[in-house]
Amino acid sequence: MLCRDPARVLVSDDSASLGEVLAASDIAFAVTDQRCRVKWANPRMAGLFGLSTEQSVGRSLTALLAGAPESPTDEAAVVSWRSRDDDDHRWLEVSCVAVAEADLLYRAVDVTRWRDQELRAAKLGHRHEDLLRMVEEDPLTGLPNRRALTRELERQLALGVRGALLLLDLDNFKDINDLRGHPAGDRVMCTLANLLRDRLTDGQVVGRLGGDEFAVVLPGADEREAVTVADRLRTAVAAVPLSGGSGATRTTISAGVARFDTGESWQAILANADLALYASKAAGRNRVTVYEQGHYTDTALRVSVLDRLRGALQDGGFALHAMPMVKLASGRVVGHELLLRLEDNKHPRLGPGEFLPAAERSDLVLDIDRWVAGTAIDALVEHPYPGLRFNVNVSGRTLEDEDFGDFVLDRIAAAGVAPGRLGFEITETAAVTNLDAARSLAQQLRASGCRITLDDFGSGFGSFVHLKQLPITGLKIDGEFVHGIDYGSRDTVLVSGIVDIARGLGLSVVAEWVERPTQVQALSRLGVRVAQGFHLGRPEPLNALLSRPNVGWPQRPQSMEEAAEKNRARAENA
Repeated sequence: MLCRDPARVLVSDDSASLGEVLAASDIAFAVTDQRCRVKWANPRMAGLFGLSTEQSVGRSLTALLAGAPESPTDEAAVVSWRSRDDDDHRWLEVSCVAVAEADLLYRAVDVTRWRDQELRAAKLGHRHEDLLRMVEEDPLTGLPNRRALTRELERQLALGVRGALLLLDLDNFKDINDLRGHPAGDRVMCTLANLLRDRLTDGQVVGRLGGDEFAVVLPGADEREAVTVADRLRTAVAAVPLSGGSGATRTTISAGVARFDTGESWQAILANADLALYASKAAGRNRVTVYEQGHYTDTALRVSVLDRLRGALQDGGFALHAMPMVKLASGRVVGHELLLRLEDNKHPRLGPGEFLPAAERSDLVLDIDRWVAGTAIDALVEHPYPGLRFNVNVSGRTLEDEDFGDFVLDRIAAAGVAPGRLGFEITETAAVTNLDAARSLAQQLRASGCRITLDDFGSGFGSFVHLKQLPITGLKIDGEFVHGIDYGSRDTVLVSGIVDIARGLGLSVVAEWVERPTQVQALSRLGVRVAQGFHLGRPEPLNALLSRPNVGWPQRPQSMEEAAEKNRARAENA
């Protein structure tokens, strides 16, 4: 076995003779930096890579020799190796030791004969081909797996080939698994894999990275050609029914395209394609996006926003503002919707429309929703006035949090708060997208006495159908229907229908976006009793609301004019 001292000599170039010996050895040797990038390789090691010794320099050893250890280890790793020329399968024992100047020395020895003897002794000799195939192939689809595709991409980069990488992701694949079961989802994956493989030409390699994500290496393709291939695959997927068990379903894919050149790493190429794929998803899915520098900037901004949100949770940078809900006949406040604000004293200032989408695309929103609910419950404990009632919003991601309902009910029970003082608002879009989860959470919270409101009602398709499937206590009419309610538009007919149905089902109704006195009059004529909007009261910090005597509730019913006058005065003093 090679000791460390000769390797140190090799790295420092103090002994040409040792380098010549290692270069002529039938054992594969390579020296890399701490990131496993090759600094030197003898011809035997370069041959394993399928490259020349010059082409090997600067490339990732762990990508080209998948399974090799990424850091020094006491025991060598046994990895599978397949020759590109004669399809010969071998087992290699790969060791890694630290050498001078923070470098790593790799040694690979052919141990196929001993490995085969071990397999035969364990009566697994007949599974030899299966074991080798499992190392390189995705077991479900038979396509090259992540490590095989990564090796191919790194090899193309080492050869100096220019080309493009496509990332393909099945849109809304989770719905197939949830509605039809994972076996049906597996069948869809296999159908999709065959479809992609059949529509590519020689030299174009498609593999499955995992889940519902596929990748295609396109050697020699420029940007235009790569987009053409991606569009052809996208169109083919949309046109072919994918069998999922209980009938066929049609679905779409989103694609990200990243060009590659010899000077780049496979990690950078994959990251760029992933950013482009994310942009396709964010733009509405079923489209192809080519990576641009702006995608990195957008992602860096999103990461920065998430860092600020994590800091706000830890350091108290979040605040709640209270939007009053007002009874139109008397002007009396009957409750408040609590709105989240980021007040971390950092620039630029971010509004909810800027930070909430980033939070909702990560698990961070689960912690934020719990903070909002917990803060609302604490405020109700500290201010036991029975008329103080809060509504908090629940994100679509939190609907999938199976422990959220227990968290809320445990906090309410421990605090001794009447559950009816706390309500939860779920947007219609989120409820429809996660219908089973929304139904489960609504049943749990309503059974304990909490109020459940379906927010933005009317914004989705088939709104009335979902009413009979969700155990809700109220509706909040989408503001788009309220905006022109005083102009004699069709909104009047729609709002009237919503009110009649809600009344027949025993549900409360709240209208939002009330900004003019004439809207109040129109809504009142249609039977809407409670509303919110800037005309009725602007959001104010929850702490300011709670600091006023009797929590700012009027001792007698106010007229609409009195309420409006107070709101104007409050706005002027703000």
